[in-house]
Amino acid sequence: MDALSITYITLETIIGVLSTVGNAMVLIAINRSHALQTITNCFIASLALADMLVGIIVAPLAALSFVGLPHNFLGCVFINSVVILFTQVSIFSLLAVAVERFLAIVIPFFYQKHMTSHRAILLLVVIWIAGIIVGLVPMFGWNLGPPEDMVCAFTRVIDMSYMVYFNFLGFVLVPLVIMFCIYLYIYAIVRQQMIKIAALEIAVDGRKKKRKFMKEIKAAKSLAIVLGLFTICWLPIHLANTVNHLCGSGCGVPYPFIVAAILISHANSVFNPFLYAYGNTRFMSEFKKMLCLFKESDSFTTEDRSVSNIVNTTRSDENPQQERF
Repeated sequence: MDALSITYITLETIIGVLSTVGNAMVLIAINRSHALQTITNCFIASLALADMLVGIIVAPLAALSFVGLPHNFLGCVFINSVVILFTQVSIFSLLAVAVERFLAIVIPFFYQKHMTSHRAILLLVVIWIAGIIVGLVPMFGWNLGPPEDMVCAFTRVIDMSYMVYFNFLGFVLVPLVIMFCIYLYIYAIVRQQMIKIAALEIAVDGRKKKRKFMKEIKAAKSLAIVLGLFTICWLPIHLANTVNHLCGSGCGVPYPFIVAAILISHANSVFNPFLYAYGNTRFMSEFKKMLCLFKESDSFTTEDRSVSNIVNTTRSDENPQQERF
């Protein structure tokens, strides 16, 4: 085994461990905290689950494929298709989050009336089924067939026409463009709404509306950052596949760049938990508790608990659209 293989397997192992631990903490935090059990975090949980499975399943399988295993053709196609599967679930989850933020900010009355936890869970089921179907297309026959020496490798069994024309252009690039358009539209709406809210600040209702609106905006900003990082991490490998497919052997992307791009794409699953904590103090608080850096409210006095309960109740009353699930 050469130095590049050892380095790749080592980095994939590190990515797998960090991704598993970080995203497991996200799921535990949502399960532990009633305040985090909102419609938005329902989709975040789906994204975290997909990222955690990248750490548990995709990283080890990618390392296995890198050294040419397994020698069984269908097994090789399957482990390489799984990589695409979880990527697709992540993209669909991000798209669902973008649409949810659009409804909450742009048409809040429609959102309050129609966006329920049951519908969110139903949408998640559709997301995972769609991701599984798109990701496992090579298993249904759109592949390159068994390689002559039966050495497993992504580019030797996965048809690049499927990766470029079907997966990248159809189910990666199009959703990314839609999401960026949604967040740009949200930004434009925010600028208009802030001008209107500024005129109402002197009134109590105006201040309440501003607090609620700013909370929605903060959530949209942090999720837009998650989308931006996802794009930065995943575009290099897709662009490299596109260049290699269109140019052929004459102008292919260097192999070390391909390896680096694969590692960066998988590393995206490690970064997301930090972004959730950065954009949400409740996530940060739960993470600190799990890391034993912050003790539960045992040190609070009875009066502190009463005040905290009143504040939490008031926040829940002010944000009816954030239905718990």
